Amino acid sequence: MKEFFRLMVIIAALCIGLYGSTAMATEPPPLLKIGSGDVQGRGNGGLQPVLTVNPREMDLGSLGPGEEANRIFYLKNVGSGSLGWTLEVPEGWTPVDQKRISGLLFDRSESLKIQLAFLNENPPARQAKCSLLLRLAGEGQSVTFRREVPVGPFRDSIRFNSTGGARTVFFHVLLSDLSSTSLIEVDPIRLDFGSVRPGDTVTRRIHVRNRGKETLKWKAGPVGTKGLPARAPTPEGRYVSFFIESTIGTGNYPANGQLREGLELSGSWSEERGYPVSQGELNALRCRFAGTGVTLFIWKTPEGGPLSVYLDEQFVTIVDGFSERRGWEEVLIADGQPDGVHLLTVVNGQGRVPLEGIRILGKPVMKGSRGWITVFPDSGMTTRETDYINLALNTRQLTPGLYGDHVFFTSNGGDADVEIFLEVAPDTSPMLLNVYRYLAGSDYLYTSNPQAEAPRLQAKGFVGLGITFRLFNSGTPGTTDFLRWYNPAKGDHYYSHDPQGGGKSLSGYHFEGSIGSIATSRLVGTRELYRWYNPSTGTHFYSTDPGGEGITKKGYRFDGIAGFVR
Repeated sequence: MKEFFRLMVIIAALCIGLYGSTAMATEPPPLLKIGSGDVQGRGNGGLQPVLTVNPREMDLGSLGPGEEANRIFYLKNVGSGSLGWTLEVPEGWTPVDQKRISGLLFDRSESLKIQLAFLNENPPARQAKCSLLLRLAGEGQSVTFRREVPVGPFRDSIRFNSTGGARTVFFHVLLSDLSSTSLIEVDPIRLDFGSVRPGDTVTRRIHVRNRGKETLKWKAGPVGTKGLPARAPTPEGRYVSFFIESTIGTGNYPANGQLREGLELSGSWSEERGYPVSQGELNALRCRFAGTGVTLFIWKTPEGGPLSVYLDEQFVTIVDGFSERRGWEEVLIADGQPDGVHLLTVVNGQGRVPLEGIRILGKPVMKGSRGWITVFPDSGMTTRETDYINLALNTRQLTPGLYGDHVFFTSNGGDADVEIFLEVAPDTSPMLLNVYRYLAGSDYLYTSNPQAEAPRLQAKGFVGLGITFRLFNSGTPGTTDFLRWYNPAKGDHYYSHDPQGGGKSLSGYHFEGSIGSIATSRLVGTRELYRWYNPSTGTHFYSTDPGGEGITKKGYRFDGIAGFVR
């Protein structure tokens, strides 16, 4: 009985095996699922085109500031006929151009390059977010997207639509707030020391940062320092910076009026890292300079747009401020012009383009005598901190004129070159005082010594609006003291060169002294300083703009000329 039962089990097993083998041989090929549709068939013998993308998941490794990764996807039609495909805009990403990317596949594969860049735009302190640039390119086409994402592991997808359905592929990357090696960053790379008297010593600071994980070892010094370049060409033209340190982090750049001698803005402006930037059309920057030509320094960004540039009120060119990556560019505007005073006008179009400064051509630039540049400290090791490098220029051995030179940085994380510029003024030329405008409520305060008045300005909540005009040093021929009074009841500051107030009732006003010297008649190179008065608030406003920088919209009325300033 047992043997009969064992025999029956063996026969049953053989029958099941035979049936299973037959079923497997006759079973149709499985369905290949792509996107929302199921497609019958596989290979060139199928009934319709089928898209495959390989690899389905891509590891881009680790990225830090200034680094990028490049990989390749392969697209192939494994069905019959032609297959048209398009790339969707990845969710959460913003296109930086209006391009589209698509293709037509037959029986061969096509490659699609993916490039992911970690933009080197943020401060070196540990950051919560970073800016990524995603670029996809293939068959002569490219499209670029931008996105802010948290630092750390990041995974995202790319979706392809096709006539055979859709396919989604993935990529992942580890984002670090530091690059994989040491990487030097020097800021600024151009320094405008302004104008000084012979014999004066002036000092500015340079920031050295490490954008990498490894310790940065650096050394700095002027031309001829051991271990640095033995010689370098003299810079061509004088650099004039639009940088205003007091505006950094405020978001506000003086919106109107004269910022420094020969420079004016009109319209709506804000600050970016201390430089002027405008978003919106018809906002204008005007800069007067003496020379035979001029170049313009701008920062090109993914948010940048066109700038219309004029010289002496005549249209010259359109400057494109767009770039997939942020970076500065020097643009030649004009050269070979008659030697004299010219007016450069830059009008913002669509987009956001920070303006760094200009280089004035046509004036000889000299190198200083040996030892006129001192760098301290001249070497160091930097990990995560910011090193502050002091540059001191001694003009004791220099004659009046324009000077330019280089300070070099070398390190295990790259090299950098800083251009420096200085004007040594003749003893006979009057020294000028920058006058800064501050605002608290409706009270406009003007001072030539903001450092001395800093406690009061902070306590009263005054906001700095930048340099609005320039006064003369005391004792300059043709000038007299420009006096200041304050009325605490009205919250108003009043200014006049007349000790009696120039016809203004000084009842309730407290005398606060002189802020500099003003010309009482027109001197060479001066302009009118206009006074405006608001009868509703009893407050005053001063500007070199004949239109009052639009102050009439706030109820102010023209109230005469206070004097003549630079």
